[in-house]
Amino acid sequence: MVITRRSAGGIAAIWLAAVVGVSATAWFAIDRAGRDITSVKVATMPTAPAQVPTTEPAPTMAAPRPTATQKPTAVTRPSATPAPPRRVATPTPSAAPTPLTTPRPAPPPPPTRQDRTQVVDGGWVSVRCTGDSIALRSAQPQFDWRVHVDTYQGRIYVSFSTGDEEDQRRTLVTAACTNGTPTFAVTRR
Repeated sequence: MVITRRSAGGIAAIWLAAVVGVSATAWFAIDRAGRDITSVKVATMPTAPAQVPTTEPAPTMAAPRPTATQKPTAVTRPSATPAPPRRVATPTPSAAPTPLTTPRPAPPPPPTRQDRTQVVDGGWVSVRCTGDSIALRSAQPQFDWRVHVDTYQGRIYVSFSTGDEEDQRRTLVTAACTNGTPTFAVTRR
């Protein structure tokens, strides 16, 4: 097939006619669909009034809702001269709402810890009371002394001893909590 200059011009004309035809068809279809939706010609729609920003808050406009006995009203289009917007009174804030549940009282603070150390012949004893609960922090014998610790019924018994059976020296420390404070009783033998 040989394409001449004359046939190339004819092909271009056919292409141009096809593009114009398709564009026109699309334009008319879109215009028709728009008219069906709005049922108003675009050229005859009124212009909206310009909104000028103000320092006042925008009024709230609520559309009336139909009741069970009323029929819904038809939606009206804005006229060329719109009516001024209605001002709706805003309610003033009232006092804070009361809670539905009563607040629980704050839990009591945890008991404070009290530490105390007792120095005796044979070493020293350190205990901690937290409320009525007692705990041994440390029991340290002096040089050449031995230590033995026992607990029974909320008391701590610490025994320091030195020497052999014939020449033995002993110190017994009993620790307890009294009103949350460590107290000591010391016995020497």
